[in-house]
Amino acid sequence: MTLQKTEIAKREIETAIDLFLKDQDFISALGLAGAAEEILGVMLRRAGKPNMLEHLHDWYKATYGHEISFVDFARNANFTRNTLKHATSADEDEVEVHRWETVQMLMRTLYNWKALGLQPTPKMLDFNTWVKAHQGVYETLE
Repeated sequence: MTLQKTEIAKREIETAIDLFLKDQDFISALGLAGAAEEILGVMLRRAGKPNMLEHLHDWYKATYGHEISFVDFARNANFTRNTLKHATSADEDEVEVHRWETVQMLMRTLYNWKALGLQPTPKMLDFNTWVKAHQGVYETLE
């Protein structure tokens, strides 16, 4: 089987959305969304376009007046996702993870999808509807 990276990302995104919206496994959803976000972000960078993480980096520096390299910012922004998929040290053997981190990763991923000029699928629109209906609920998500 030969697949385009955008097809792989779409499958990861849609599976992540299914897992999240059906409240089945937000941790796996975070991993899948993170994998798709990375694929799409690199594709944007190759096209000479900024990805969501780069926009967030710029926003952070402008808002907080704190100079931080993109590498360090990305490491912090992707900490939970990376800790879920690696076990390079014993301090990663226990991970605190929250549902809102899955929401954030899916939002980053969907921004990158749209920035590549790709049309949202019905499942992506379902997640968008969920986000609109649940604005400001980060405090209630575990």
